Amino acid sequence: MRIQEVCSRLNTTKKAVTYYMEQGLIRPAVLDNGYRDFNPEDVERLRKIMILRKLGLGTADIKQALEEEEESVLRRILVENELRLARDAARQSILRRLSEGADWREADDSLQTLERQAGIIDRLLDVFPGGYGQFIALHFSSFLREAIVTDEQQAAYEEIVGFLDDAADLSYPAEWRERPAEDRLSLSPSAWSELSAEMLRAAQNPERFVNEHDEGIAAYLAFKRSEDYRQSPAFQLQQRLREFQRNIGYHERFIPAMKRLSPSYCEYARQLEQAADMLRGRYPGADQAGAPDSV
Repeated sequence: MRIQEVCSRLNTTKKAVTYYMEQGLIRPAVLDNGYRDFNPEDVERLRKIMILRKLGLGTADIKQALEEEEESVLRRILVENELRLARDAARQSILRRLSEGADWREADDSLQTLERQAGIIDRLLDVFPGGYGQFIALHFSSFLREAIVTDEQQAAYEEIVGFLDDAADLSYPAEWRERPAEDRLSLSPSAWSELSAEMLRAAQNPERFVNEHDEGIAAYLAFKRSEDYRQSPAFQLQQRLREFQRNIGYHERFIPAMKRLSPSYCEYARQLEQAADMLRGRYPGADQAGAPDSV
């Protein structure tokens, strides 16, 4: 199929298709006479390229999305966009307050808080790639909006940055990237956000949560104690994740620093510990199934 027919079929221009070829996004065969010959797979790939361009993706992200596991790359980009939109909304709020006569120093403090939040979240996505990294970034973003007003908070922030810099130097388990998609933590960003919100609600009122989900919790804990679970990819992945957290000092450095940095996270962690105690009391053997990790 010649380029003119492709352009007509996809309602695009020769200039656009040529640009995608120059960027290495599509490589149709070259005939002896020098003309490009697009096969049906090329046309379908080009259709995807155009969709992703209309959604605002750059050529580098498009290339990665098409050449790697498509859905996982798009999930990562979606999370990054959600976080970016949240930052844009925060900037709009600051601008709005300034337009209404707010103090410029206060605006500067708010922007510094936003920049610190962005720096930590970006590092979290680097340290914890994949679905779990997306969950960690979305989950902790809500606790990173508080201004630093004490020396203890400033020291905690510096500890977190140091921890993430050190963790980035450690190798993320390569086998996590090589496992089939169905074995990975591959929930959608909206599902991760919903999980984070559900965790917050459960920590705030664990008794109500347990009463509402009693049968499901009991069945889940029973499954986690079963041999089927211990032989499952999910169990192996959880074990590797915990090992990675131990290696980087996640519970020894990051979690305590988060408690000092964010009063709201400190309160959430306290509630989470109370919820874990309640589970142990209500469901004998809950410890054997694995107590909730601090997140």
